[in-house]
Amino acid sequence: MTDFRRFDLKTYDDLRGDLDALNLELPISENLDVLAEKVNVGGHVLPNRFVIQPMEGVDGNPVTGAPTELTDRRYRRFAEGGSGLIWAEAVSVVPDGCSNAKQMRITEENLDSYKKLVDDTKTAARNAFGHELRFVVQLTHSGRFSRPGGVVKPLKVQHNPFLDEKLGMTDIEPVSDDYLDHLQDDFVKAAQLAARAGFDGVDMKAVHGYLIAELLGAHTREGKYGGSYENRTRFLRETAQRMMDELPESTFVTSRTTVLEPCPYPYGWGVLPEIGKNWEVDLTEPKRLMKECFEMGMPMFNVSVGFPRFQPYMNRPHDNSLVGEGNPPEYPLVGVARFQQTVRDMQKSLPECPVPTAGLAWLRHLLPQVAAGLIEEGWCSLIGMGRGAFAYPDLVRDILEKGVMAPEKCCTTCSMCTQIMKDGVGCGGCVIRDKEIYGPELKKGRLAAKEKGLA
Repeated sequence: MTDFRRFDLKTYDDLRGDLDALNLELPISENLDVLAEKVNVGGHVLPNRFVIQPMEGVDGNPVTGAPTELTDRRYRRFAEGGSGLIWAEAVSVVPDGCSNAKQMRITEENLDSYKKLVDDTKTAARNAFGHELRFVVQLTHSGRFSRPGGVVKPLKVQHNPFLDEKLGMTDIEPVSDDYLDHLQDDFVKAAQLAARAGFDGVDMKAVHGYLIAELLGAHTREGKYGGSYENRTRFLRETAQRMMDELPESTFVTSRTTVLEPCPYPYGWGVLPEIGKNWEVDLTEPKRLMKECFEMGMPMFNVSVGFPRFQPYMNRPHDNSLVGEGNPPEYPLVGVARFQQTVRDMQKSLPECPVPTAGLAWLRHLLPQVAAGLIEEGWCSLIGMGRGAFAYPDLVRDILEKGVMAPEKCCTTCSMCTQIMKDGVGCGGCVIRDKEIYGPELKKGRLAAKEKGLA
């Protein structure tokens, strides 16, 4: 029964039946009131337990790096949908760290456009709900996945046979300690600009194989950023501390950090430190890092797992894969439960630190009572939605006001929002529920891929 099959669940009894048959644990509760509870994050009171997780729209201005009207529309819709916290998508701190030609960058020259984005988003929430949402921006360097201007120009921090072979990077040398020292400065400067723009928090992106995430597993790197745990986490900890020292008290610092980079030791993070094994999960170091970050002043910690390019079933369980890829290797409910159990293990290790979850979109209209169960049982503190919010930006409103999600509005986990990103031409969004805008964007990318012989 663990073999792949598409979503066919109608009721919570159907869901319970599959969980029992597969011996999977996933809490379910009828008490949806817990989802409307307020949460304190570093003195910022979130009006409910929902967070929009970072999902790139690939619609920044390719010349200036500024958000565009399409960007503004997306975040207004999220705000009008009711979420108490919006975690904005990745914004590169340097041009050579952009993952695509239209990834946003924050600079002195385009700062006013970010001020407008923040103001428009918060005003939309006030007008729709009368509450103050909180807005976090994710700062990033794409590392191995850098494509500034749409041109592949990867940077890596260590030799990793698993990734080097898959990405064709065997001949590229790791960046120097000096490069990373200066990159700390770039992150701090971008954080200062974000604070001036009005963001309530800044996130150092350390997930999914990007530069900071790769540093966490840089066991074989020489110098002060590799080898020991202290060295591998140095960039994240030192840069975060510098941000805390230099930002106003009203702006908090946090991180969306991977707790599992599944490579065989000595190359992974969150894996058992034994040579000769494939990889086996060991959350000792991720838990230690979360505790240290919380104690140094990070008021919350957002987590994820895996490499979406190679194991998308681990962090976004889905029915339909990207073009050219086969079906997922497992029944997606297995991936949903595994992700929630990983978040649970992190949250239970430090209950006082709010930890959001994610990876729930596959559940569709069955999400609300699972979300309530996760909160009630202490598996997480916040319910995160990424793909689900692309498709259904007002899902929070429907859950809190009606107690249900409309099946015809839910994400179908078709992976086409990700396909747009992979094709690298169109702007990202839901081609099913917002097809007037994003259907043509998908077609642009598919046509370009066909012309390159990649479709």
